[in-house]
Amino acid sequence: MLKEIHQQPEALEKTLRLEEKNVRRIAKHILDMGPRFIMLAARGTSDNAATYAKYLFEGVNGIPCSLAAPSITTVYKKDLDLKDSVVIGISQSGQGTDINEVLAHARKQGAFTVGITNSAGSEITTVSHAAIRLRAGRENALAATKTYTSQLLAVAMLSTALRHARGAFDKLAAAPHQMQKTLDTEPRIRELACRYRYMEHCVIIGRGYNFCTVKEAALKLMETNYVVAQPFSTADFMHGPIAMTGEGFPVFVAAAPGKMAASVKTLIAGLSERRVETIVVSSDKASLEHAAIAIPMPITPDEPLSPLFYIVPFQFLACFISQTKGIDPDNPRFLKKITQTV
Repeated sequence: MLKEIHQQPEALEKTLRLEEKNVRRIAKHILDMGPRFIMLAARGTSDNAATYAKYLFEGVNGIPCSLAAPSITTVYKKDLDLKDSVVIGISQSGQGTDINEVLAHARKQGAFTVGITNSAGSEITTVSHAAIRLRAGRENALAATKTYTSQLLAVAMLSTALRHARGAFDKLAAAPHQMQKTLDTEPRIRELACRYRYMEHCVIIGRGYNFCTVKEAALKLMETNYVVAQPFSTADFMHGPIAMTGEGFPVFVAAAPGKMAASVKTLIAGLSERRVETIVVSSDKASLEHAAIAIPMPITPDEPLSPLFYIVPFQFLACFISQTKGIDPDNPRFLKKITQTV
């Protein structure tokens, strides 16, 4: 897992370099058809990438976007009116049975289908009209790291190509270097990991584009550390779940600068007043000053791209806490690399 966290700059660079032309072709087809909406189908870590895609396609491109409920197709056998729509399936292995069935069904119902996968020649590439191949290389760790950030990048590339703006890919070109800088958070996370050796329950909060970050961070902690890690939008957190916190309760916060920063900062300050242990990942000095424990980010990317980098400290955290517990993060109990669901 640790080795593959460090392989992320290379994975991003290869995906950018080798898939740009393909992504531009797919985007041109989508622009020519003028879709009514985009639907996303995924499970697990890939579903968190789909959450990012929803925010990006709606927030940047202005295209209505929904997350599919695969069981509507696979179990309830309902037909959906998908004419003039785009259905995107995201699967690291490309072998997710239910995701591939959603794509195959969507194709029959008149949708333009796209598969995003790290596995060349996998089933998702045959059931879809087009495929975006991640260039992360073989991922041996059970906990997905480099394939997740490569999925985010692939989605960002497609969103960028759909904007059809001159020089739009320039900001993406900086992603591998920014990822390399983000790896500098490793010593700080390693230093903190032993503090959470006996943690059994925590909350992870963020908002907007980084809602996917808190969902993925929670998943990483659950699968490698066996803790109850609950992800919330900061807005939803205020509508009830905040009551579970109290003095010393660990609340991790992804606080990227941007339009959501003010509301997140206010919440951090309020939690700190209640002596909640806030562990804040941010490059914003004001947010870090309110934190019980600060994890400074060495870069300040544009908010829509920040999820590519804000997940990295949480990847390190999941890996190092599991080691302090004596758990092998590469062999968590009850789990397999490829999970088949219907």
